[in-house]
Amino acid sequence: MRSIVLIMMCAATACGLATAASAGKIFGDINLGGKPLAAGVKVRVTRPGVSAIADSTVTDKFGSYKLLVKEEGKSVLTIVYEGKPLDLSVFSNKEATRYDLVVEKKDGKLSLRRK
Repeated sequence: MRSIVLIMMCAATACGLATAASAGKIFGDINLGGKPLAAGVKVRVTRPGVSAIADSTVTDKFGSYKLLVKEEGKSVLTIVYEGKPLDLSVFSNKEATRYDLVVEKKDGKLSLRRK
């Protein structure tokens, strides 16, 4: 009887920790001129009004990135390309969200948009 209670308590604790640790995944590909962005481009996500970075990474050789955001809601995704930060508002959810992005050059200015 005691072992059943112990097992039930362990299961309840594990379930509680699993929901507290759930995070939203933001991922996708970044293109420039129809081709994948070079490997090593910095990508980060921050929460509005908070100076701390929620997560950061760099693009791989396919221009892909993956970020984890612990809190749901609006965030700002920033790409640092050619030394210039390009921002885009994104939303994190409990489930993974794909953001395929395009870096554009217009009149010598860089911009970032969702594909």
